[in-house]
Amino acid sequence: MIRYTHKKIVCISILLSTLLLSTPVQLIAHPHLFISTQTEFVVNDGKIQGAYETWTFDRFFSADIIQGYDLNRDGLFDKTETKDVYDNAFINTKNYSYFTFIRQGDKRHSPEKVRDFSVWQKDGIASYRFYVDLSKYSGDFYFAVYDYSFFCDFRYDEKSPVLFRGSFGKTAPRYTIAENKKYPVYYDPFDTADMTTMYDSWKPGLQTYYPKEIHITY
Repeated sequence: MIRYTHKKIVCISILLSTLLLSTPVQLIAHPHLFISTQTEFVVNDGKIQGAYETWTFDRFFSADIIQGYDLNRDGLFDKTETKDVYDNAFINTKNYSYFTFIRQGDKRHSPEKVRDFSVWQKDGIASYRFYVDLSKYSGDFYFAVYDYSFFCDFRYDEKSPVLFRGSFGKTAPRYTIAENKKYPVYYDPFDTADMTTMYDSWKPGLQTYYPKEIHITY
């Protein structure tokens, strides 16, 4: 049986939909779970079609996923176990825009759905991977992974935050990663973990967060 500490349950309640129904938590928002992300952009004839996001969790949350869903304790997630993780420990992130934001100009958008979900663990560290369709974006755009409620700390992988694969054509895509000072996001530090409100403009009581964005040009 999974056992949660009072501190960890704030962010886990975002990722585990069943806890949202049963856990009355109200703590000041600050990260309680740490996630390393890597984005692999899929290119076809020089145009980006989509991206595979990989989220790699800290050791504590990884232990909860492994103990809770690798029921036969073989170190792998079979088809049934993967579906169980998807249904109970991933799909609720759609209520938080999959923590994925694409910006062109001053407008941010999030995927309506994702596909090709998978989960695995290596040496006690769990990872998710899924595909985001980006075919409607062309030219340059910004891609970011963050939690606007500020309960989960998403950080780009230090060694390989961005990868490209596919046919590049004459010009390979390029990227930079920078903190966005022009288009911040806002959050209420007293919101509970099950709040899904996004604040587009500042008002008294809100805190300001400057997301780090991957700037894609090609």
